[in-house]
Amino acid sequence: MWLRKGDGHMSDTAIFYSHETENHYGRFIARPDLTGILIPGARGKLLTKLYLTAGREKHPVILLLHGIPGTEQNIDLAQYFRRQGFHVLVFHYSGSWGSDGDYSLKNNLEDADTVLDYIIENEQYSFDKDRIFAVGHSLGGFVCGQLIAHRREIKAGALLMPCDIGRLPAIKKENPKLYDDLIALLDESADWLHGTSGEALRKEAEENADNFALETIAPLLTDVPLLCFTGTLDEITPNEICCRPMRNVIIKHGGTRLRHISYPTDHFFSDYRLTVAKDISDFLLEQCKNK
Repeated sequence: MWLRKGDGHMSDTAIFYSHETENHYGRFIARPDLTGILIPGARGKLLTKLYLTAGREKHPVILLLHGIPGTEQNIDLAQYFRRQGFHVLVFHYSGSWGSDGDYSLKNNLEDADTVLDYIIENEQYSFDKDRIFAVGHSLGGFVCGQLIAHRREIKAGALLMPCDIGRLPAIKKENPKLYDDLIALLDESADWLHGTSGEALRKEAEENADNFALETIAPLLTDVPLLCFTGTLDEITPNEICCRPMRNVIIKHGGTRLRHISYPTDHFFSDYRLTVAKDISDFLLEQCKNK
Protein backbone atom coordinates (compact mmCIF):
# COMPACT_ATOMS: atom_id res chain seq x y z
CA MET A 1 0.00 0.00 0.00
CA TRP A 2 1.26 3.48 -0.83
CA LEU A 3 -0.30 6.46 0.93
CA ARG A 4 0.26 10.12 0.18
CA LYS A 5 -1.13 12.49 2.78
CA GLY A 6 -2.13 16.05 2.09
CA ASP A 7 -3.18 18.68 4.56
CA GLY A 8 -6.10 16.69 5.88
CA HIS A 9 -8.70 17.84 3.33
CA MET A 10 -10.38 15.14 1.29
CA SER A 11 -9.56 16.84 -2.01
CA ASP A 12 -5.86 16.99 -1.13
CA THR A 13 -5.54 13.38 -0.01
CA ALA A 14 -4.79 10.58 -2.43
CA ILE A 15 -4.74 6.94 -1.31
CA PHE A 16 -3.41 4.27 -3.63
CA TYR A 17 -3.89 0.61 -2.81
CA SER A 18 -1.95 -2.30 -4.24
CA HIS A 19 -3.23 -5.87 -4.14
CA GLU A 20 -2.06 -6.13 -0.54
CA THR A 21 -3.19 -4.35 2.56
CA GLU A 22 -2.32 -4.55 6.25
CA ASN A 23 -4.88 -5.92 8.67
CA HIS A 24 -5.14 -5.02 12.36
CA TYR A 25 -2.73 -7.82 13.26
CA GLY A 26 -0.03 -6.14 11.18
CA ARG A 27 0.12 -9.06 8.71
CA PHE A 28 -0.12 -8.38 4.98
CA ILE A 29 -2.92 -10.20 3.22
CA ALA A 30 -4.16 -10.26 -0.37
CA ARG A 31 -7.06 -7.97 -1.15
CA PRO A 32 -10.37 -9.16 -2.61
CA ASP A 33 -10.22 -9.22 -6.39
CA LEU A 34 -12.07 -10.16 -9.56
CA THR A 35 -10.49 -11.80 -12.55
CA GLY A 36 -11.76 -13.13 -15.87
CA ILE A 37 -10.61 -16.56 -17.02
CA LEU A 38 -11.01 -18.36 -20.33
CA ILE A 39 -11.15 -22.05 -19.42
CA PRO A 40 -10.48 -24.46 -22.33
CA GLY A 41 -13.45 -26.75 -22.89
CA ALA A 42 -14.53 -29.43 -25.33
CA ARG A 43 -16.07 -26.83 -27.66
CA GLY A 44 -13.64 -23.97 -27.12
CA LYS A 45 -13.31 -21.37 -24.39
CA LEU A 46 -15.68 -21.03 -21.44
CA LEU A 47 -16.05 -17.45 -20.24
CA THR A 48 -15.51 -17.46 -16.47
CA LYS A 49 -15.42 -14.91 -13.65
CA LEU A 50 -13.57 -15.61 -10.41
CA TYR A 51 -14.43 -13.59 -7.30
CA LEU A 52 -11.44 -13.84 -4.96
CA THR A 53 -11.81 -13.27 -1.25
CA ALA A 54 -9.07 -11.67 0.85
CA GLY A 55 -6.18 -13.61 2.31
CA ARG A 56 -3.22 -15.59 1.03
CA GLU A 57 -4.26 -18.80 2.79
CA LYS A 58 -6.30 -21.45 1.00
CA HIS A 59 -9.99 -20.62 0.75
CA PRO A 60 -13.10 -22.73 0.23
CA VAL A 61 -14.52 -22.29 -3.25
CA ILE A 62 -18.09 -22.20 -4.55
CA LEU A 63 -18.96 -23.12 -8.13
CA LEU A 64 -22.03 -20.97 -8.83
CA LEU A 65 -24.23 -22.25 -11.67
CA HIS A 66 -26.80 -19.99 -13.31
CA GLY A 67 -29.88 -21.10 -15.18
CA ILE A 68 -31.14 -20.78 -18.74
CA PRO A 69 -30.39 -18.54 -20.59
CA GLY A 70 -28.49 -16.75 -17.83
CA THR A 71 -30.27 -13.41 -17.63
CA GLU A 72 -30.17 -13.90 -13.84
CA GLN A 73 -26.57 -14.77 -13.00
CA ASN A 74 -26.81 -14.31 -9.21
CA ILE A 75 -23.76 -12.09 -8.98
CA ASP A 76 -25.15 -10.61 -5.76
CA LEU A 77 -24.81 -14.09 -4.24
CA ALA A 78 -21.23 -14.32 -5.49
CA GLN A 79 -20.41 -11.00 -3.84
CA TYR A 80 -22.07 -12.08 -0.58
CA PHE A 81 -20.24 -15.41 -0.50
CA ARG A 82 -16.92 -13.65 -1.16
CA ARG A 83 -17.50 -11.39 1.83
CA GLN A 84 -17.94 -14.53 3.93
CA GLY A 85 -14.54 -15.91 2.93
CA PHE A 86 -15.27 -17.99 -0.18
CA HIS A 87 -13.70 -17.82 -3.62
CA VAL A 88 -16.60 -17.95 -6.11
CA LEU A 89 -16.37 -19.15 -9.71
CA VAL A 90 -19.15 -18.20 -12.15
CA PHE A 91 -19.03 -19.47 -15.74
CA HIS A 92 -21.16 -19.44 -18.86
CA TYR A 93 -22.13 -22.68 -20.59
CA SER A 94 -21.12 -23.40 -24.17
CA GLY A 95 -23.15 -21.31 -26.59
CA SER A 96 -24.16 -18.69 -24.00
CA TRP A 97 -22.91 -15.22 -23.10
CA GLY A 98 -19.73 -15.40 -25.21
CA SER A 99 -18.61 -18.96 -24.48
CA ASP A 100 -17.67 -20.96 -27.59
CA GLY A 101 -19.68 -23.81 -29.09
CA ASP A 102 -23.33 -24.80 -29.13
CA TYR A 103 -25.69 -24.86 -26.19
CA SER A 104 -27.27 -28.12 -25.05
CA LEU A 105 -28.20 -29.80 -21.79
CA LYS A 106 -25.50 -32.44 -22.18
CA ASN A 107 -22.98 -29.71 -22.92
CA ASN A 108 -24.04 -27.92 -19.73
CA LEU A 109 -23.14 -31.01 -17.72
CA GLU A 110 -19.84 -31.49 -19.52
CA ASP A 111 -18.95 -27.81 -19.05
CA ALA A 112 -19.58 -28.06 -15.32
CA ASP A 113 -17.23 -31.05 -15.16
CA THR A 114 -14.61 -29.07 -17.08
CA VAL A 115 -14.79 -26.12 -14.70
CA LEU A 116 -14.64 -28.40 -11.66
CA ASP A 117 -11.53 -30.02 -13.14
CA TYR A 118 -10.03 -26.55 -13.50
CA ILE A 119 -10.62 -25.84 -9.80
CA ILE A 120 -9.04 -29.14 -8.81
CA GLU A 121 -5.97 -28.74 -11.02
CA ASN A 122 -5.35 -25.01 -10.51
CA GLU A 123 -2.64 -23.93 -8.05
CA GLN A 124 -2.65 -20.20 -8.74
CA TYR A 125 -5.70 -19.06 -6.77
CA SER A 126 -5.31 -20.88 -3.45
CA PHE A 127 -8.39 -23.05 -3.83
CA ASP A 128 -8.94 -25.36 -0.86
CA LYS A 129 -9.46 -28.62 -2.72
CA ASP A 130 -10.99 -30.23 0.37
CA ARG A 131 -13.73 -27.59 0.59
CA ILE A 132 -15.32 -27.35 -2.86
CA PHE A 133 -19.04 -26.56 -2.95
CA ALA A 134 -21.63 -26.08 -5.69
CA VAL A 135 -24.70 -23.83 -5.79
CA GLY A 136 -27.15 -23.85 -8.70
CA HIS A 137 -30.28 -21.87 -9.51
CA SER A 138 -33.15 -23.01 -11.77
CA LEU A 139 -31.68 -25.09 -14.62
CA GLY A 140 -28.36 -24.54 -12.87
CA GLY A 141 -29.93 -26.52 -10.03
CA PHE A 142 -30.32 -29.46 -12.40
CA VAL A 143 -26.65 -29.13 -13.44
CA CYS A 144 -25.63 -28.73 -9.80
CA GLY A 145 -27.49 -31.83 -8.64
CA GLN A 146 -26.04 -33.94 -11.44
CA LEU A 147 -22.54 -32.67 -10.76
CA ILE A 148 -22.69 -33.31 -7.01
CA ALA A 149 -24.10 -36.80 -7.60
CA HIS A 150 -21.24 -37.83 -9.87
CA ARG A 151 -18.30 -35.90 -8.46
CA ARG A 152 -17.25 -36.72 -4.91
CA GLU A 153 -14.87 -33.74 -4.90
CA ILE A 154 -17.88 -31.55 -4.11
CA LYS A 155 -18.52 -31.74 -0.39
CA ALA A 156 -21.92 -30.02 -0.18
CA GLY A 157 -24.29 -27.90 -2.24
CA ALA A 158 -27.47 -25.89 -2.58
CA LEU A 159 -30.23 -26.13 -5.18
CA LEU A 160 -32.21 -22.90 -5.59
CA MET A 161 -35.63 -23.44 -7.15
CA PRO A 162 -34.14 -26.32 -9.16
CA CYS A 163 -35.60 -26.98 -12.59
CA ASP A 164 -35.63 -30.77 -12.86
CA ILE A 165 -35.63 -30.77 -16.65
CA GLY A 166 -35.42 -34.57 -16.71
CA ARG A 167 -38.96 -34.75 -15.33
CA LEU A 168 -40.51 -33.14 -18.42
CA PRO A 169 -42.38 -36.33 -19.45
CA ALA A 170 -43.70 -36.74 -15.89
CA ILE A 171 -44.63 -33.05 -15.69
CA LYS A 172 -46.57 -33.39 -18.93
CA LYS A 173 -48.80 -35.94 -17.19
CA GLU A 174 -48.92 -34.32 -13.74
CA ASN A 175 -49.38 -30.69 -14.75
CA PRO A 176 -50.02 -30.07 -18.48
CA LYS A 177 -50.18 -26.29 -18.02
CA LEU A 178 -46.80 -26.18 -16.31
CA TYR A 179 -45.41 -28.38 -19.08
CA ASP A 180 -46.64 -25.92 -21.70
CA ASP A 181 -45.15 -23.03 -19.73
CA LEU A 182 -41.77 -24.76 -19.53
CA ILE A 183 -41.79 -25.49 -23.25
CA ALA A 184 -42.55 -21.81 -23.90
CA LEU A 185 -39.66 -20.88 -21.60
CA LEU A 186 -37.31 -23.12 -23.57
CA ASP A 187 -38.47 -21.47 -26.80
CA GLU A 188 -37.90 -18.01 -25.36
CA SER A 189 -34.51 -18.89 -23.86
CA ALA A 190 -33.22 -20.37 -27.11
CA ASP A 191 -33.29 -16.89 -28.68
CA TRP A 192 -30.41 -15.97 -26.34
CA LEU A 193 -28.39 -19.11 -27.08
CA HIS A 194 -26.21 -20.34 -29.91
CA GLY A 195 -26.77 -23.53 -31.87
CA THR A 196 -30.04 -24.69 -30.38
CA SER A 197 -33.80 -24.21 -30.35
CA GLY A 198 -36.62 -24.73 -27.90
CA GLU A 199 -37.64 -27.85 -29.80
CA ALA A 200 -34.11 -29.25 -29.69
CA LEU A 201 -33.91 -28.70 -25.92
CA ARG A 202 -37.34 -30.27 -25.36
CA LYS A 203 -36.38 -33.31 -27.43
CA GLU A 204 -33.03 -33.67 -25.65
CA ALA A 205 -34.67 -33.45 -22.22
CA GLU A 206 -37.35 -36.00 -23.02
CA GLU A 207 -35.01 -38.45 -24.75
CA ASN A 208 -32.66 -38.38 -21.76
CA ALA A 209 -35.30 -38.24 -19.04
CA ASP A 210 -34.16 -41.47 -17.38
CA ASN A 211 -30.64 -40.09 -16.88
CA PHE A 212 -31.47 -36.42 -16.37
CA ALA A 213 -34.19 -36.63 -13.71
CA LEU A 214 -32.82 -35.69 -10.31
CA GLU A 215 -34.96 -38.33 -8.63
CA THR A 216 -33.12 -40.92 -10.74
CA ILE A 217 -29.71 -39.91 -9.42
CA ALA A 218 -31.03 -39.08 -5.92
CA PRO A 219 -29.64 -42.31 -4.37
CA LEU A 220 -26.17 -40.89 -5.09
CA LEU A 221 -27.02 -37.83 -2.99
CA THR A 222 -28.01 -39.58 0.23
CA ASP A 223 -24.70 -38.88 2.00
CA VAL A 224 -24.12 -35.34 0.69
CA PRO A 225 -25.14 -32.27 2.75
CA LEU A 226 -27.68 -30.43 0.58
CA LEU A 227 -29.97 -27.43 0.84
CA CYS A 228 -33.02 -27.30 -1.44
CA PHE A 229 -34.91 -24.01 -1.67
CA THR A 230 -38.42 -23.64 -3.04
CA GLY A 231 -40.85 -20.75 -3.22
CA THR A 232 -44.58 -20.94 -2.59
CA LEU A 233 -45.05 -18.28 -5.30
CA ASP A 234 -42.78 -20.03 -7.80
CA GLU A 235 -44.84 -20.92 -10.88
CA ILE A 236 -41.87 -22.25 -12.85
CA THR A 237 -40.39 -24.91 -10.57
CA PRO A 238 -42.91 -25.58 -7.79
CA ASN A 239 -41.80 -27.80 -4.93
CA GLU A 240 -44.17 -30.67 -5.64
CA ILE A 241 -42.86 -30.97 -9.21
CA CYS A 242 -39.12 -30.30 -9.01
CA CYS A 243 -37.78 -30.72 -5.47
CA ARG A 244 -40.11 -33.06 -3.60
CA PRO A 245 -39.64 -36.09 -5.92
CA MET A 246 -35.86 -35.95 -5.46
CA ARG A 247 -36.21 -35.42 -1.71
CA ASN A 248 -38.59 -38.37 -1.36
CA VAL A 249 -36.12 -40.70 -3.06
CA ILE A 250 -33.25 -39.48 -0.89
CA ILE A 251 -35.32 -40.13 2.25
CA LYS A 252 -36.42 -43.53 0.93
CA HIS A 253 -32.77 -44.52 0.57
CA GLY A 254 -31.95 -43.48 4.11
CA GLY A 255 -30.59 -40.02 3.40
CA THR A 256 -30.81 -37.56 6.29
CA ARG A 257 -28.57 -34.71 5.11
CA LEU A 258 -30.96 -32.81 2.85
CA ARG A 259 -32.57 -29.69 4.30
CA HIS A 260 -35.58 -28.14 2.60
CA ILE A 261 -36.36 -24.45 3.02
CA SER A 262 -39.46 -22.80 1.56
CA TYR A 263 -40.14 -19.07 1.46
CA PRO A 264 -43.18 -17.10 0.23
CA THR A 265 -41.34 -15.88 -2.85
CA ASP A 266 -41.02 -16.35 -6.59
CA HIS A 267 -38.68 -18.32 -8.83
CA PHE A 268 -35.99 -15.64 -8.52
CA PHE A 269 -36.54 -15.21 -4.75
CA SER A 270 -36.75 -11.53 -5.61
CA ASP A 271 -37.64 -10.31 -2.12
CA TYR A 272 -35.57 -12.94 -0.26
CA ARG A 273 -32.16 -12.49 -1.87
CA LEU A 274 -30.28 -11.54 1.28
CA THR A 275 -32.08 -14.16 3.34
CA VAL A 276 -31.22 -16.94 0.90
CA ALA A 277 -27.62 -15.73 0.56
CA LYS A 278 -27.20 -15.88 4.34
CA ASP A 279 -28.87 -19.29 4.57
CA ILE A 280 -26.48 -20.76 2.00
CA SER A 281 -23.41 -19.08 3.43
CA ASP A 282 -24.21 -20.23 6.98
CA PHE A 283 -24.84 -23.77 5.73
CA LEU A 284 -21.58 -23.99 3.78
CA LEU A 285 -19.55 -22.40 6.59
CA GLU A 286 -20.98 -25.11 8.83
CA GLN A 287 -19.75 -27.73 6.36
CA CYS A 288 -16.29 -26.13 6.39
CA LYS A 289 -16.13 -26.69 10.14
CA ASN A 290 -17.26 -30.29 9.74
CA LYS A 291 -14.62 -31.07 7.12
